[in-house]
Amino acid sequence: MIKNLAVVALMIAMIGTSNAGRIEKNPTELCTALDQAFIKRKWGSESCSLGGEQQIWQVGGTSVKGRPLMYAVFGKEEASNTTLIFSMVHSDEITPLYLGFQIAAWAKENMPNLPDAKLIIAPLVNPDGFMDVPKTRTNAKGVDCNRNFATKDWHRDALKAWKTKFHSNKRRFPGHKPNSEPETLFQKMLVEKFNPSKIISIHSPLNVIDYDGPDSLKLNVFSKDYVQKCEELRKKVKANSSGFFPGSLGNYTGRELGIPTITLELPTARAEKAIEYWNQLKKGILTVVSHVVPPKEK
Repeated sequence: MIKNLAVVALMIAMIGTSNAGRIEKNPTELCTALDQAFIKRKWGSESCSLGGEQQIWQVGGTSVKGRPLMYAVFGKEEASNTTLIFSMVHSDEITPLYLGFQIAAWAKENMPNLPDAKLIIAPLVNPDGFMDVPKTRTNAKGVDCNRNFATKDWHRDALKAWKTKFHSNKRRFPGHKPNSEPETLFQKMLVEKFNPSKIISIHSPLNVIDYDGPDSLKLNVFSKDYVQKCEELRKKVKANSSGFFPGSLGNYTGRELGIPTITLELPTARAEKAIEYWNQLKKGILTVVSHVVPPKEK
């Protein structure tokens, strides 16, 4: 038995090596590669297949190398209580990959019971970074797609902060100009297309829950009910506001667009902990998805 397991492990390793540099051009090919990644990490044999229903995946663009940028929509089209979830923006943070696809599986089963809610999930925002060997935080052009949004402070602060505060760390390069990367534009497109009432972005390994969005200081901009419900959501998930970065999603959607944006930082990027993290956090998905935020107009 042990000998057979060793052979299987060797075959999986050989598959991974033989596929290195291969570009998966459609969701079916990418799902097959991800299934192999799940097996390798002992996460089961299915990633985005969802019982063979790969047709749920839509393509919202292509990565730098031409891989599909996939997302799925669950719930009724007319539902206004919309939650948008991103994971694997930084693709060397392994644990969010498992949670992203588990949320899709959860949504397939549970969203029919939430007729007034809609959930959009983009579980692998940066496929090139994940498929590269070694895996990278940045996209294939070396840009951090969580520092590349065209926030109002980008031109003034993004490159300056990268050079001074982060000592030109290649892992945090914001790009030469904002909104330059297809993976950034993919996230921006989903925000504009679905106008979510709240956003979650899953990362690791800082072990914090960060909140960007309206608070009591924004009562001059947004309605009192809106701010109150945003604060209620923050308290429900026990998130804290810890500042923002030029070009980050939280800065763009939370601070500038006024959409409550929660960055979930899992405790580690260790693949063997992913199932444990999902078991701890899956109840919280229902809390966020079912939370109703009223219109923000004052």
